[in-house]
Amino acid sequence: MSKVIITGTPGSGKTTILSKLSKEFRIVSIGTEMMKRLSKRLESRDDIRRNLSHTEIKAMRKIVLEDISKINENIIIESHTSIKNGKKYELGFFPEDFPMLMDVTAIIYIDASPNDILLRRINDKTRSREAESADEITEQRSVNLSLAAFYAQALGTPLYIIINRQDMVDTARKEVEQAIKESFSQ
Repeated sequence: MSKVIITGTPGSGKTTILSKLSKEFRIVSIGTEMMKRLSKRLESRDDIRRNLSHTEIKAMRKIVLEDISKINENIIIESHTSIKNGKKYELGFFPEDFPMLMDVTAIIYIDASPNDILLRRINDKTRSREAESADEITEQRSVNLSLAAFYAQALGTPLYIIINRQDMVDTARKEVEQAIKESFSQ
């Protein structure tokens, strides 16, 4: 059984693409799983980064990853590459998490231009995000791409980068589905 990690900078269209994937794929969201465990303490997923300490986030992610590592079927793990909180970046995966991710056969990074990301964030009324400039988004993309490459290297797995261009989500979805199928067949 294989696991594929799908990640991307907030606003790249990751959630939209995941919602349009074939129903044959099982998706497990680390953020959603964390919220299930924290719903009595927090109101939204955005509160995780605002209200939990680094140590609490790390501990909660470990619990969720331990549960995910026990799933014995092909799954997609949805996660952030990093979580930006002010000027600080929290890792999406910590080195001590890697033993629980050894059956990951690919990392798929959803990307978009800084201007597309900025426009999507402005128009997304479902999330509570800080206003960031195109330059700040460019920095965040650079950090995330570097971390995605590091995670792929640490896990010994390929890294796919899928560009989700404005108004071309179906093209990106098809590319993501192809990468998933390739990865699940390994």
